Amino acid sequence: MTRPPLRLNRRTLAVFVLVAVALPAVLWTTGGAIGDAGPSVDANVTERYRAIDALTGTQTVEIRTDGTVTSRTVADVTLVPETERKRVHFRNAANRQYDWQVSNGSMLWLHDTDEDTVTAIELTGPPTESRTAERLQLLVAAAGLTDDAGRPQSIGVSPLPVVPRHAGAAPRADANYSYVVEFVETDTVGGREAYVIDIAPETNRSEAGYHQRLWLDSERFYPLRKQTAWTADGSRHSVTTTYTNVTFDAAVSADTFRPEIGANTTVERPNTPNTEWFRSRGDLEARSSISVPDPTVPSAFELVYATRTTGRIDGVGLRYAAGGRELTVAKFNYTLDIDADERDTMVAGRPATIDYGPTTSVSWNCDGYGYTVRGTGVETDRLVEVGHSVGCPA
Repeated sequence: MTRPPLRLNRRTLAVFVLVAVALPAVLWTTGGAIGDAGPSVDANVTERYRAIDALTGTQTVEIRTDGTVTSRTVADVTLVPETERKRVHFRNAANRQYDWQVSNGSMLWLHDTDEDTVTAIELTGPPTESRTAERLQLLVAAAGLTDDAGRPQSIGVSPLPVVPRHAGAAPRADANYSYVVEFVETDTVGGREAYVIDIAPETNRSEAGYHQRLWLDSERFYPLRKQTAWTADGSRHSVTTTYTNVTFDAAVSADTFRPEIGANTTVERPNTPNTEWFRSRGDLEARSSISVPDPTVPSAFELVYATRTTGRIDGVGLRYAAGGRELTVAKFNYTLDIDADERDTMVAGRPATIDYGPTTSVSWNCDGYGYTVRGTGVETDRLVEVGHSVGCPA
């Protein structure tokens, strides 16, 4: 029996696209004059970072558009670097559906204490391991802080990854896209001394381009502040994550990374799709019953991985990266409700919608399937071009 295609609204569309080919957020700021004499760092950065047993502190995430704050979230956190173990309590919970996020690395629990409901989500991700410690060592060396090589230096490594693996793999280095890393100054964040370094593409170092700045703790080299800015559709976007009241090597029990579930707590397990990860489009195509899009992407972008989701919704996804920029193409066996008044553009003769934000998306329907092209740090016109290359295949 043939199952009729689902028709979902735009918010539900985003949820399922993120399950298959989620994009990480990116982080930045301006300020600080480059030119201070660089300190001499003789520590093994990788070892110092990896030696952190746990971190407790206050996490503040601020999103700006053209200098105006559009979102600010404050939370008390306990984190274990190089793992997915975390406990996050949001202070401004009134603005959120969930006021607690707890993860033991393989399961994420979202707790709504007002409703006393916990949503349990199994974490899955591509077969990758964290390289944050090694990248920190490379970035500190490239900033000229560990030797007499001078600065600035170009480095064949992407900006520091800042998101968990279950939200998508961090951008990998593009052989055709190198970065300049510069020491800015020594500063303080939450009373702790930090080395400030800038990271920008060698080919586009203007203030309007992609730019990342890191404040690295001078003792443990943990990023106390991570900031990135990029320009899209004529607007300057930025996201800043700052940690204050930090304690390294805090004593925490294993129960810290499990939710507090009472006798009356309702535990829900959403029916999320199963996801398989592939290294190439060809490998995905060989396993998928759904035809796989073959998009034309900008030359700087390389395929990071491909995905196949099965369950109530079946779909395929392709994820590309070029330095700090991200681009994904997804196709699912459902259609999106697109009213005539919602049409923002046309793709392959079909009405399409455009949703703006740190991640911009272009979505349309074709012969019972929904398509979405999403990008971070990618111009909307370029996303539409990728959409046209996918089109509406037979």
